[in-house]
Amino acid sequence: MEVIGIKLQKAVLIMMSIVSMSGMSSCEDRLDSPYPSTGGGKTVEVSLSVGIADEDDAARLTGNPVSSKVSGMASGFGFNVSLGSTEITKAISVEFAKPDKLYGLQIVQYKFGSYDTAPIGKIDLSSSDLEIGSSFTGELSDNDGDYCQLLVVARGKNTVGTFTVGSLMGKKLSDIQKDTASVSMIEAITPEAYAANSNVINAMPYVLHLPKVRLVNDGGTYKIQSPDGEDVRILLRRLAVRLTLSWKNKYVSKGYKMNQILLKSIPSVYKIIPTPNENDGYPSLMDQYRTIMLPESAVKDEGSYSCWVPAVVRGKSAKATSDYYRTKENAPKGSAYATFVTQDTSDGKKKLNYRVYLGGPSSHDFDLYDNTNYIYNVMMSHTSLPVDDRRVTIIDPIPASENNGNFVPTSNCFMVAPGGAFCFNPYTYYVNGSSVPNETLQDWCGVSGETLTKPIKSVKVLWQTLEDGDLGDPVLGAVNTYAPLTPDDDHTNIVDLKRGESLADARIYCRVTPNTSGGNGVIAGYSGENGTGDILWSWHVWVTDYAPSSIGSETVLEENRRKLVYKQGSNTRLPMMDRNLGAVAGYDTVPNKELERSKANGLMYQWGRKDPYRSSYTNSVIPDIPVSETIESPMDGLLSCYRGDGITFAMISFDYSTRVSYQTAYQKPEVMYKPGKPDLWSSNRDSTYIYSWGMGGDKGAHDPCPSGWRVCAKEDFYPLYSAWGSGSLNLVGDKNGVNAGGYLISYDDTNRSRGSYYRLPGYWMGNSFGQIGQFGYYWTRDIKGTDLDGHGGYPLRLKSNKTAWEMTVGGYEKEALLIRCIQERAN
Repeated sequence: MEVIGIKLQKAVLIMMSIVSMSGMSSCEDRLDSPYPSTGGGKTVEVSLSVGIADEDDAARLTGNPVSSKVSGMASGFGFNVSLGSTEITKAISVEFAKPDKLYGLQIVQYKFGSYDTAPIGKIDLSSSDLEIGSSFTGELSDNDGDYCQLLVVARGKNTVGTFTVGSLMGKKLSDIQKDTASVSMIEAITPEAYAANSNVINAMPYVLHLPKVRLVNDGGTYKIQSPDGEDVRILLRRLAVRLTLSWKNKYVSKGYKMNQILLKSIPSVYKIIPTPNENDGYPSLMDQYRTIMLPESAVKDEGSYSCWVPAVVRGKSAKATSDYYRTKENAPKGSAYATFVTQDTSDGKKKLNYRVYLGGPSSHDFDLYDNTNYIYNVMMSHTSLPVDDRRVTIIDPIPASENNGNFVPTSNCFMVAPGGAFCFNPYTYYVNGSSVPNETLQDWCGVSGETLTKPIKSVKVLWQTLEDGDLGDPVLGAVNTYAPLTPDDDHTNIVDLKRGESLADARIYCRVTPNTSGGNGVIAGYSGENGTGDILWSWHVWVTDYAPSSIGSETVLEENRRKLVYKQGSNTRLPMMDRNLGAVAGYDTVPNKELERSKANGLMYQWGRKDPYRSSYTNSVIPDIPVSETIESPMDGLLSCYRGDGITFAMISFDYSTRVSYQTAYQKPEVMYKPGKPDLWSSNRDSTYIYSWGMGGDKGAHDPCPSGWRVCAKEDFYPLYSAWGSGSLNLVGDKNGVNAGGYLISYDDTNRSRGSYYRLPGYWMGNSFGQIGQFGYYWTRDIKGTDLDGHGGYPLRLKSNKTAWEMTVGGYEKEALLIRCIQERAN
């Protein structure tokens, strides 16, 4: 018997065994119930044999060659990582166990190259537990002799009879690409559980996708042949990767003790078959990912840890010419890695962070394949601080207040570049370049003359994003110690407060981590020490390289300073930002990649509030995501936010019955108040509320835009229409809104080739997040004050079918929509 290997879309390794099928039909059993063919061709009887492939040993894999020369790791750094062979553990380890039968076996047949059509054939053996390697016959379509695809899945079954993977019968291949296996059932297959009952391995799914085969008549019974004309016996591959970390921290002798071990950028689900991206990598960078934190009992200076994880295929990096160069800068985006954090026993703020990118035996390889066992041996043997090893970060933080004299105008949003620092007086805000008292906050703080009876006594990181959804580093940074409501909770490396009791001299200091691509966070001032008491006010920190000037009256096209003057006829507006508030990027073309498009989303805001809320984050069109009263863990389709440690998920809550005052709302900036009619969150629709964003006058105290900028008026968007504020959109090109994720809209009637990209990320509507990829709603600062039903907003409404509603009243004020900011003044 000859064994050959083929690839699915260059990345998904699968295996077929070539055997002689002659003489088999006389002893084969027919186990399935026939299904009629639903495609071209006739239904025929097919001879099949399904086995299970042996697991691959990562240390023995051979990587594809790359253009750069591979050199050995530089000596002398004392941080060594090697990929060990699993051969020595083969007789005793769960990673080499196999099920005793094929449980829940299903075979689905599709036309060659088709992902969005119904199956043309199927065999369901779910009711029969098939012996591994046995021969049987079933009915499929001959597809008129043309090539077809076969998906073969042993779905796995646990000890109580539950299948790990749902039924695949009747589904399109594109739908199966969205299907997942039960994470809890796979991860319940532990060495301890296997030692107690070897049948637990039966829950593991085994999968093979044959993208190009044909059914060939062999004496009346059909058999499967490869494109080379070889007969095929199917060898299924284990869905999960087996990952083992083994480490030894010799630097403990210098006082640095192992404190934390994490596995990062791990997919949250096990997809049955991958959906490769344009680089043949998978899963999608816009899927959900998680951090696996090793339990405290496993965090020792010498130890090991094993677990199942989904496959992560990111390809090769020519820049990673040795292990020393397996760094964030050189790793493909989304690569999985482990971090080992050691802590100085005499000064807990001092730490060493060792990053180990996972992958194959070549330094270029950043892939974790299914059906493969990986063992990483990690040794910290340096005798002094590894100052020259870029895989190791030396953490010796200083307070955010130290060496930070960058005093900036106060606003509800601060724009800061990665690695930047600033400070501000929390009791003021700026209007038209001048400082004015924040009378609302001062009133809540009990100001009397220059005295505050309830001052801000502490400041903390409330939440922050990672760089790309669930991937990348926290954009504000990891706080010294995340231990909420305990004396050990220490955020002073990112946010610090000095003289909080002084109305004139109070300062909040902020310093964000360097080397990120940007994102968002919120810091909050508390009435009590160390994050206790009420939140008195909170501020949005927009981490971005974008730095447009807030003065001037001309269009600027330089990428990171781009601002646009909207013109139509004699009507010319002040310059507007080229992106949504909180967006990581703005574009003057339609981005080709969905990940790049997602960077244009920005954050969402209820009308009249300063507090930002998360937006969508997905490459799918999703009409509706129902939400209950809390979101306590990552939810498919929505952007995830994290606490000060960059690991703990930041919960968001919804109150569907209560209207509240500004003070109550601002005490709970992570709560969205969304009662029924009247459809507004505020309990008092008075002048403070109506003019909160400065309608008809100067910028308001509740305006969420950065200093020098403010929420657009409805007239600022009128040049986007063929008529002044009505008619069709002035599109640049005829892009489909769904396919492009938004529109490139012309803003200047003197040059219709120029456009600004407007995203369609959906919005918070009622008790759901809906219309993702179909609608983009943008608040303006205008409101109809006499509309007591809460329908007084004037939003810019964009729809994916290229129609745009005129900018008329009707926006429900409780809903959270996008915002664009425009300059307050020209000079």
